Amino acid sequence: MTWDYRVIEDKENFRIHEVYYNDAGEITAISEDSIAPEGETLEELKDDLKYYFAALKRPVLKKDEIKFASMTGDD
Repeated sequence: MTWDYRVIEDKENFRIHEVYYNDAGEITAISEDSIAPEGETLEELKDDLKYYFAALKRPVLKKDEIKFASMTGDD
């Protein structure tokens, strides 16, 4: 399983969530709440922000249109 940050549109609001994928690259889950950048050091915060900027370059996911797949990708 892998994960990344993605922009999710929900009721005309855009927020960043963690999105989890099975081995086939299909979405299996998203974080219930949006997330904020953080780090125990300034460098860790900078690194985390890079993932947020990467999320802005990917297509926006519409929360009500996400089709969740099996964790194993076998279904």
